[in-house]
Amino acid sequence: MSDDTDIWATAIGLSAEQAEQFGRVAAELEMSPAEILKLMVERVIRLDRDVSRHALPSLKKWLSTGELADDVAEEALSGLPLNIRPSGFMWPSNKPFPWTAEECKAAVIGYEVKWPGDFDDFLNLLRGLWEMDEGYAFLKQP
Repeated sequence: MSDDTDIWATAIGLSAEQAEQFGRVAAELEMSPAEILKLMVERVIRLDRDVSRHALPSLKKWLSTGELADDVAEEALSGLPLNIRPSGFMWPSNKPFPWTAEECKAAVIGYEVKWPGDFDDFLNLLRGLWEMDEGYAFLKQP
């Protein structure tokens, strides 16, 4: 991340940890934090225009009440080039996940993937209906 992290993070009210996470997302998208923020703002502006066309309260009304700030943030996130949202995924963020992105994709679409990590990690941290057979993990399909 750039040396001006404190400036933009402070300007939008992020903690140091949130700024670091935001910077990681930006790096993974091969974008700068400013480019991501611009996309988010553009999304909110488009939403505001659409809402105003239907004679519904505009963004100004939302922000004055403060009640819908989370909804505005959610709409801003949906303007990113990924269809993702923050979740409570259980794998510890300070511990590297042992699979590559390709292996993760293969696992969730039904392929068995070699689990290179610790067996205790498999049992205790990988949530869901996973099974292991001869060192390969697979997601049980309902």
